[in-house]
Amino acid sequence: MPNITSIGAGIFTSLAYIDLPVVEGLGTSNTTVGRSGQTSAANLGTGWVLELEERESTPTPTSEGELIEWNTTLASKPFGRIREFPNLGIPANIVNVPQYGQPSSSQVVGQSDPPNLDFTFNYVPSVHHFIDTMRASGDKYLFRVRLAAGEQLVSTAAGTNESGATDVGTEAGVNLPYEFKAVLLADMREFSDFWFFGSVASFEIVPALTDANQLNVSLTIDGQLSGPWSYSDGAAFGDALTYDLAPTA
Repeated sequence: MPNITSIGAGIFTSLAYIDLPVVEGLGTSNTTVGRSGQTSAANLGTGWVLELEERESTPTPTSEGELIEWNTTLASKPFGRIREFPNLGIPANIVNVPQYGQPSSSQVVGQSDPPNLDFTFNYVPSVHHFIDTMRASGDKYLFRVRLAAGEQLVSTAAGTNESGATDVGTEAGVNLPYEFKAVLLADMREFSDFWFFGSVASFEIVPALTDANQLNVSLTIDGQLSGPWSYSDGAAFGDALTYDLAPTA
């Protein structure tokens, strides 16, 4: 199953977002992104991921190791040249409660604070100028962190990518699943997706005389992270895959 099951460094981890207005409720596919997904409140990631990537409807690879086609959609946008990622998750907020007359106090769990989502980029103005536009607008977006230890497909700017599919998106760099035929089944390199709603809070350029110029970007998080999401393998490479929080083979 594609969800990460082994120890390894996430050297191919990436960040992307859906360039559609965020609305309450389910949302409308290819028009808006709903906080409750696109199909039902119990099916969040299944609706969101369709706004970023698509698998060919009837895969027909003939040779073992031949790639199954994946392509990006028009709303998918990448964040390129990321140097450092933040911690993912909600840290604990422990409150010490005095117990008068006792030798020690006790602890209770307080309201959890969202983490600081600070990303560091190797700054290239022509690649990263859109981030400041997002910051100035104050709009909220749906972001996806794809944690990956193995190399994935990389989309092209409305051209044919490595899998043979044509990307609809206008910008290159969105990570897609690397899926190939293995005998009668399909195999996919492991990855895990984490979703969150938020906005761009800061855009700071850090000049460097001895290394690459850096860009520090902070994202807000509205609520909690949703994940890890990933795909389950089909019984055969021609079968549709299921995108789920707990995929099974």
